[in-house]
Amino acid sequence: MADELETCLAAFFRFKGKDVVTEQEFKMSVALELKWMSMKEAEALMKRCISSGLLVKNNGYLKPANDLSSIPVPIAYKPSDDIRKSLSGTVESKPASAPSAQQDVFAEMMELAAANGIQKGKFVSECNAVKRKLGVEICVAGLLILRDSGVDIGKVKDRAYAQVLGK
Repeated sequence: MADELETCLAAFFRFKGKDVVTEQEFKMSVALELKWMSMKEAEALMKRCISSGLLVKNNGYLKPANDLSSIPVPIAYKPSDDIRKSLSGTVESKPASAPSAQQDVFAEMMELAAANGIQKGKFVSECNAVKRKLGVEICVAGLLILRDSGVDIGKVKDRAYAQVLGK
C-alpha cells in the first residue's frame, strides 16, 4: 500500500509541476482536476500520506518527504480501488454517479456556450487553456470564455462564484 501511495503522490506532484502545494490545493486537485476521488476521500488520502510520513505538513503547506522523481508512474495513472476502499473506511463515500456542484455549473456553462454557437469541444479546450495559463478553476475559466464571447453570464456567475469560494 505504501508503494502505491508513493506512486499516487509522484503522479500528483508531476501533474502539478511543483514541489509544494497547500492543503486545499491538494484536495481540490485530487478531487476536481484529476477526478480521482471525492473531496472527503482526497482529505483522507492527504491525512494518510502525512501520517505515513510520505508528505510533510508545514504551516498549511504540503511537500513530499522524499524525492519522488525516480518513482515510475504509469501513463493515465489513477489510484487503485484498494486505495479508494481503504480511504472509504475512514470517510463516508458518496456515489460515483453524483456530479459535484462544480461539474453542474460547468455543464450548464457548456450548454450555454452551445446555445450561443460555441462548439462544446472548442469551449472545453479554451477553458482548459485559460485554466492552465491563469491558474484558476475551470468554472472561472468558463466564465471568462463566455464573457469574452459576448454571452450573458448572469445566470451562472453567482453559482460559479459560490463554488469557487466554497459557499
